[in-house]
Amino acid sequence: MSFKSTALIAAKRADSILLHYHGKKELVKVKPNKSFVAEADLEANEAIIKTIKKQFPEHSILSEETGFDGNKSDYKWVIDPLDGTHNFLHGLPIFGTSIALEHKNKLILGVLHFPILHFTAVAEKGKGAFLNGERINVSDKKIMEHSFLAFEFSYSNRKEKIGFLESLMHKTVDVRNFGSAIYNLLLVASGKCDAYIVMSTNEWDVAAGFLLVEEAGGKITDLMGKKYNLQEDKFVASNGKIHSKIIKHFLL
Repeated sequence: MSFKSTALIAAKRADSILLHYHGKKELVKVKPNKSFVAEADLEANEAIIKTIKKQFPEHSILSEETGFDGNKSDYKWVIDPLDGTHNFLHGLPIFGTSIALEHKNKLILGVLHFPILHFTAVAEKGKGAFLNGERINVSDKKIMEHSFLAFEFSYSNRKEKIGFLESLMHKTVDVRNFGSAIYNLLLVASGKCDAYIVMSTNEWDVAAGFLLVEEAGGKITDLMGKKYNLQEDKFVASNGKIHSKIIKHFLL
């Protein structure tokens, strides 16, 4: 079975678990970073890992819920069984599963699946980005004025985040926080949003979505405009046309 087929099957298996729990009250634990982990998280995580290991038992796996299961393989799967947990727990539809595959630390596959929205996005290195089988591309907007930005506003570094928002006070820029990194990245990749600014994240939150944005013609860097590293936690993902204008606000 191919890498893509395995990832899609794993995502669909997580899908049934997430739908089973969505809208129901369930046991929730609070992590040290004040984020939530639900029973659905853990069950979906187990289903994804089981699916991957059945096909590729020698591969390494990095998961938000179970950490790094490392082998000496050149391949590493990076998974987030439930991105947008807070949305999920409040009965909102913006949540999904993220599955990425790296080969020698380079992203080669990304799959995002949103059960309620019925969105499945797939990117393979050098083959483009697709949403429900249709090719997608980033937007063509070239100026900041009237641009549409997604912005991560989780608990950590909020003073720094407010500083960035203050730098936009006199700009005619529309800013949204949708509560899901993978949804924000899908919006950028599909041209519905011009950029996504994230100032605290983890590899499993963005790996698959980053490849989707790049394969859709977008650009990703750190906040200084330099080449990104997935082990860092601050990034700008954009259509590429307004990228330097966004970076300027971090250099002021």
